[in-house]
Amino acid sequence: MLQITRPGGVWRIGFAHAKLAARGALPGAYGYDLAVHALRRARVAGVPAGALVSAAMPVSWMVNSGTTSRIFQRWLSPPLAPLWAELSARLEGGTLRWPTLPAAEREAVARDAATLAGVGTLAGMSKVLAALHPETVPLMDDAALWYAKDAVPRPASADAPLAGPELFVPMLDWFAESVEAARDPLTDLARHYSTAPLDAAQVLDRLVWFESWGYRHSHARPGRRWWWVKAGEREAIVPVDATPPARPAADRVDLETVDAGNWRDEAQAALDGAWA
Repeated sequence: MLQITRPGGVWRIGFAHAKLAARGALPGAYGYDLAVHALRRARVAGVPAGALVSAAMPVSWMVNSGTTSRIFQRWLSPPLAPLWAELSARLEGGTLRWPTLPAAEREAVARDAATLAGVGTLAGMSKVLAALHPETVPLMDDAALWYAKDAVPRPASADAPLAGPELFVPMLDWFAESVEAARDPLTDLARHYSTAPLDAAQVLDRLVWFESWGYRHSHARPGRRWWWVKAGEREAIVPVDATPPARPAADRVDLETVDAGNWRDEAQAALDGAWA
């Protein structure tokens, strides 16, 4: 069982492999994961992460970055261009190294992030850095920051992110702690995921996207739908194939308020399975 700590307490992530598969079937997610792996191979071959920033920027568009090419141009030009290499050097080493970084180095990360995100957005900047350093940096859309830190209101749209750069370092802290606390199950999920090469940190990042936002995509197409359901003190994102009730897709459905029937029975069984 995979569980993580959120502001409201422990959150169970059931059906994790199925969620990864559902996300990996999306064209943008599929291309993004393969591109990130190509960037990782370039780094292993000796290309400095700072030299790969220009390649990572268009890659970020595959995970719905709203950053424009004009902002990319500003980021790649003086005086901002050197900040990417400085950030990259401090983000090396993954979720094991990040918590050990000295305070002065963390402060430098916060300053550089504030400067870059001040030109664009935290979400857009994070999507470039997550392509370069997936072992350290998650995608920082507002939905992820709401889910992980309750730092912004739960968004109704991904088109106008509100989160500011002051959340960059706190989110890195939460992500590192969460990856290390669940490294064994995350590593096992990565080992059994065949759509694209992922590591433990990437698995958690993909699941945070699905739990906080991505499950809504299933309501816009035929086939299996995922729902945020609750019964008593238990809640989870679960799959339900039966005909759904007439409710907005993003609502948390309290099963005690749903009339008896196939949908509720299947949802309750799925919730029980997520908590088994």
